[in-house]
Amino acid sequence: MDMMLLGETILDFTDAAGVEYGFWMPARGNKGVAGVEVFRLSTANAFDVDLETKSSDEADSAATSIGSVTLSSTTPQVYKFDVSDAKDLVRYKITTAAESMESVHLQFTQPMWAPD
Repeated sequence: MDMMLLGETILDFTDAAGVEYGFWMPARGNKGVAGVEVFRLSTANAFDVDLETKSSDEADSAATSIGSVTLSSTTPQVYKFDVSDAKDLVRYKITTAAESMESVHLQFTQPMWAPD
């Protein structure tokens, strides 16, 4: 996530579910609130957003979800969701449904961490 980036568009023109990953960020606590700002969504309930975590010495494939939200409305809005049990690193993961012609224009927020 580049702070100068005003959003990113993800398109899924296939009939298969797709997965996109953000980059790894350091976790600044064990629990908190993650969020995503959606500017345009073509189909409600077509995209799921997870925050994944792993230790810095683990492979990317060892990442586990610590919270998630389904983008449920085509109206622009901010989605927030609680996260817990974070390890050293966190990243966003977007999964699209197995339908065609879906797109979303969004921006991830930096997670807000609760003091330990």
